Amino acid sequence: MTVPVLSHDSSRSRMKIAVFGIGRMGKRHARNVAYFTPDAELVAVCDVNPSASKWVKDNLPAGIQCYTEPSACFDHAGLQGVVIATETSTHVGLAVQAVQSGIHVLCEKPISVDVNLSKPLVAAAKANPHVKVMIGFSRRFDESYREAKSRIDQGLLGVPHMIKSATCDQYDPSGFFVAYSKASGGIFIDCGIHDIDMARWLLSTPGSDCAVKRVFATGQNVRHPELEKDGDADNALAIIDFRGGQRVTFHLSRTAIHGHDCFAEIFGTEGKMIVNGNPQINRLEIRDAHGVRTESTPTYYERFREAFVTEMNEFVACCRNDLPVPTTVDDAMQAAQIAVALTWSFREGKVVEFDEQSGEPILV
Repeated sequence: MTVPVLSHDSSRSRMKIAVFGIGRMGKRHARNVAYFTPDAELVAVCDVNPSASKWVKDNLPAGIQCYTEPSACFDHAGLQGVVIATETSTHVGLAVQAVQSGIHVLCEKPISVDVNLSKPLVAAAKANPHVKVMIGFSRRFDESYREAKSRIDQGLLGVPHMIKSATCDQYDPSGFFVAYSKASGGIFIDCGIHDIDMARWLLSTPGSDCAVKRVFATGQNVRHPELEKDGDADNALAIIDFRGGQRVTFHLSRTAIHGHDCFAEIFGTEGKMIVNGNPQINRLEIRDAHGVRTESTPTYYERFREAFVTEMNEFVACCRNDLPVPTTVDDAMQAAQIAVALTWSFREGKVVEFDEQSGEPILV
């Protein structure tokens, strides 16, 4: 895969950005700001772990300030934007502090594992409309999903009425996701929220009603039975019925042996489209003692690396040019409500209906 080559608008100064959280995603965001976002400058990182400074020194340009206290990072001279990639439970507090300080925010999904805890950020964003708050739904920035959306919007698929989607992570024998599950909210909130947001986005066409009518979920633990005590699964299935008649089904997995497998089939009255039906890390075809084969992308990052670069550059462009962000806090809230309902459905074995007036799940 190649990373897009972008140029800097030399007539304007770069946007000063700090990254909060130098974990798996934070490191990638930091690199993207530093090396692949010409109109931005990475000026600081913040992580409670003091060892993060060594990683910054070894992997990023010189001169980037390292902080362990968020308040000190927010006070960094000239700071204009932050990328929040910390543990999910800390997203809301940091994002609200940024918004109230007039600092633009790109926040990793989900906003919170609890929909009610997300509401302060929604309120802060509405009270400060001059501050951009964008949520990191990376599939909306992927070239293939964008092409599918463009064709749908042009009417080339007829009326879209069904999506079959899957997000299957490569099996990690270390059991990383067992410990991760406790803080992530579970497979529907952490993983399935991408499929949910993608489906709502693709099916939202003029005149369509994408309000949720009901959802149902089920799942199993084929490699990690210990997840059961936390009400989670390593493989899960979901069905979403929309009031406009559209339906979505998706499969989530932590146990794919062949690599990261993320695809979508979009059905319309005039045809069908498949995104990433054969996951490949490149165009190489291998012919050896195992037969004829291609290799899969090992993780989600290899599959969506270019999308993360596009995401960062569009965030900066929205902030610098006062443009509406493509993925809003309201999008995140809608997706989170569905994910929470699916989690409840999985744990209780019941269909969850959504209230037609409020649009919220009825969890009884």
